[in-house]
Amino acid sequence: MDKLIVKFEGKEEPTVYNIVTFLKNKSKSKEVLFSNVQDLIRHPLTEWHEIVHAEVNRGEGDGESKPYESKYERENIALPKEMAKEIVEVATSLKGCTIDFVNRCNEVLNFDLHEKLNNKYGFTGAKRLYNIFKLS
Repeated sequence: MDKLIVKFEGKEEPTVYNIVTFLKNKSKSKEVLFSNVQDLIRHPLTEWHEIVHAEVNRGEGDGESKPYESKYERENIALPKEMAKEIVEVATSLKGCTIDFVNRCNEVLNFDLHEKLNNKYGFTGAKRLYNIFKLS
């Protein structure tokens, strides 16, 4: 966030303002709208001013981002017709991945879905469905 430092006549200490695009809290912090900065600088009681451009502090690193990698391998198992709509609905809404849902799926699957989900249900189980079934 850029700051404006202004020294007014008759005051010992300069005043520091945050330059903002809209006022968040009019009474507590010293803020000036970006559109009003020139008016404040040209004010007759202004002795001097300085605009400080804030630099972004970043942590140590090489500055490269890495794509998300799931710790699970994609299995791309074909969706069973009987449960396809319900599996896609649970995977996309991230809701409804319950033990009862997995039990219903196991009736039509030739593998144990509880085991593939590592007995994790809810949000985590629903997200895992993307790696188990061919959904995307």
